[in-house]
Amino acid sequence: MTHPRPDEDVLIQSSEIILISASRASGNPQEDTLRFAYADGVVYLLAPAEAEWYHNLEKDRGVVVRVKRRGFRGRAKLYDAKQRSKMVKQIAALFRKKYGAVALKERDQGTLLPVTIDIQF
Repeated sequence: MTHPRPDEDVLIQSSEIILISASRASGNPQEDTLRFAYADGVVYLLAPAEAEWYHNLEKDRGVVVRVKRRGFRGRAKLYDAKQRSKMVKQIAALFRKKYGAVALKERDQGTLLPVTIDIQF
């Protein structure tokens, strides 16, 4: 069994994060409150295609994930079309485990974009 990293429990126990990314238009910080899953140093997100925060990440992958009063620096990874379907299914399973069966509708999964954020502890 692995030991939790410092402050990792706050990521495990929280139901939402605040994702802070640089606005692609202005470069100013933009905050978005999001549902997420977390495992082994990685935050998992699913974005609607029109989500502004996702488009911010296309330009600048550096982010801060804030949970309660704790901030974690991270680097976002976006997935190409070949990887998307597999990653969405993997992340959807994590969301269902965390939030229950109503977390995502099967029909919505085809329109979502997967994002992972490697947290820097």
